[in-house]
Amino acid sequence: MSSSAGVAVERPGAALLEAARQELLDARPLGVAHHERASRVLPRGTTRARFWEPLPIYVKKAEGAYLTDIDGRDYCDFNLGQGALVLGHAHPAVVAALESQLEKGTHFGPPTHNRMELAELIVDTTPGADRVAFVNSGTEASMGALRIARKATGRSKVGKVEGGWHGANEFVLHSFMTLSGDVGRPDVNLDSIGVSSVATDNVIVLPFNDRRAFDRIREARDELACVIIEPVLGGGGCLPADPWYLEGLRAVCTEIGALLIFDEVITGYRLGPRGGAGHYGVTGDLTVLGKAAGGGQPIGVICGRGDLMDETMWPASGSPGDAVFAGGTFSGNPMTMAAGVAMVGELVHHPEHYVQLEELGERSRVGLRRVASDLGVTVFATGVGSMVGVHFSKVMPSNERDLLSTNHLAAHLLRVYLELDGFVSRGVSFLSTAHTVEDVDRFVAAFERALRRLRAEGALEA
Repeated sequence: MSSSAGVAVERPGAALLEAARQELLDARPLGVAHHERASRVLPRGTTRARFWEPLPIYVKKAEGAYLTDIDGRDYCDFNLGQGALVLGHAHPAVVAALESQLEKGTHFGPPTHNRMELAELIVDTTPGADRVAFVNSGTEASMGALRIARKATGRSKVGKVEGGWHGANEFVLHSFMTLSGDVGRPDVNLDSIGVSSVATDNVIVLPFNDRRAFDRIREARDELACVIIEPVLGGGGCLPADPWYLEGLRAVCTEIGALLIFDEVITGYRLGPRGGAGHYGVTGDLTVLGKAAGGGQPIGVICGRGDLMDETMWPASGSPGDAVFAGGTFSGNPMTMAAGVAMVGELVHHPEHYVQLEELGERSRVGLRRVASDLGVTVFATGVGSMVGVHFSKVMPSNERDLLSTNHLAAHLLRVYLELDGFVSRGVSFLSTAHTVEDVDRFVAAFERALRRLRAEGALEA
């Protein structure tokens, strides 16, 4: 409902969405012009347009916890490059490392010493990691890890949980957005047109935070090469795994001889220097990293037990077909390695950063819950450490099925209203060491203003 003079008037959801869209268009005239031009050469004006609907923020510059768009509007950024920038934008140590490497060259072919430096940092901090292979994205890292699992086990099938996101890898591009079937035995649903049926036929979808997953794994013991899981579902809504669930996956994978792969693209160097594995005290056979490991530059990392990582080496008397391929033209490129050494080194050598991040994350969750309670609105704040999820669901979510009750109208309008108020948050928020207590408190206050508006407009009853 909307009221301009204290009288509530019904407004359909479509009208609310259009009104919010128009507010954004009016607030960003240069952004609108840029979007119209960009849309001629990019689908809907940007890659991943759906993520930034109804109008992307076209960034002019960023520093610390703040962005400035081409219209000159400032935003406190709780997106942080989809979680990659644990130290915030343009951290001095990362900028200095990039500038130093830029003077020496940006791309060579032969490796540079900083590749070894980053690999050593990763091996020293990632549970279960003996050796490392660098690729260019989280997608490439998950693809490589699955190949290693198939080679090591001689099996073909991959287990992944509903709501788990592991990049645009065909074998795991399933059951992230589309959920169906019995809750304890989910269907395998495509999340993209064009995925080969060969991939789909070799996927087993598991319920998250549900003991029935263990039975499903045992049923597939002769076919299952691995189970891949995020310790905290990131794109799936910032839903933490229950400790018993990860422990159970570890035990059942060991029991049937399948590999447990931790996807720590988001949680790596965000939940602590030892990532989600360190946070939960459970070690995978392989780990894939990305985002923070590259210091804000494109990166993917596969790491794990030495015998498994050695599957990526060509046998001395063999051929490329005898090894698992992992690599690419820009894999381990010196600019990414320099930024990664700077960011990971800063985080690892100064663990007090994680105390700050934990305090800011908890302050955010507590503040959001307090506001919802004070207003009598059903909104849930989830997460762990510096990861925060906000959900307009009917129950406190512990898995993706709980989110089927989400009020998508309210969730979409919340993102727009926060942007109009000077905050960037896409449902899942990330904190950085550049954020302050004052930033968090202002974010909570903006959340309260947005909830009041949503309630007045009737969007919370949709």
